[in-house]
Amino acid sequence: MNDDSPSPIEQLLAAIQRGETDKFRFVVREYGLLVRGYLAARLPHQDDADDLAQEVFLIAFDKLGTCDPAKFVPWLLGIARNQLRNHWRSRARREDALARFREEVSEIVEPDLDAMAGRFTPVEIERLLHCISLLPDRLRRIVRAGLEGTRSEVVAQELGINTNALYQARFRAHAALRRCMSQLMGPNPPLSRIPDEC
Repeated sequence: MNDDSPSPIEQLLAAIQRGETDKFRFVVREYGLLVRGYLAARLPHQDDADDLAQEVFLIAFDKLGTCDPAKFVPWLLGIARNQLRNHWRSRARREDALARFREEVSEIVEPDLDAMAGRFTPVEIERLLHCISLLPDRLRRIVRAGLEGTRSEVVAQELGINTNALYQARFRAHAALRRCMSQLMGPNPPLSRIPDEC
């Protein structure tokens, strides 16, 4: 004997579609672990999985009218799969933009630093170290990490910022050092008096 009565999830979805939208929280409670687990198995960071899971349920709520209640789980995981695909596309675009930014910064800053390094005397090196000491703590840490050859990802993690923010901060630090050095390398500059903008 066939039981054609609706399943509990079908009854719940029908109630939500009739306007009892507050019951959607039961859907999230019932299937949240499934969705987060699906995403977490495919993402390196749990935070990303949690964020995407929230997006999945928001989309599911908005599009619930298009769902066949009998196929709810595959439908829900299909949304998760699409969000995951969008996440990786977005990440690839960000990484491409970051790579372009790195190249631009390198083209702007590295020739200046290389040229300066090639002509530095011990006094000028001392002045550079003095300028570095005048940087705000975070910029000083970034410059010193670069001089020590510390990987950018490690520095960004230590400072609690992403690598894009790190490269922007490094660019600002190098610009401040160039300004400071150009002012200090004037005729007989007093080393005890450094402009505030350095």
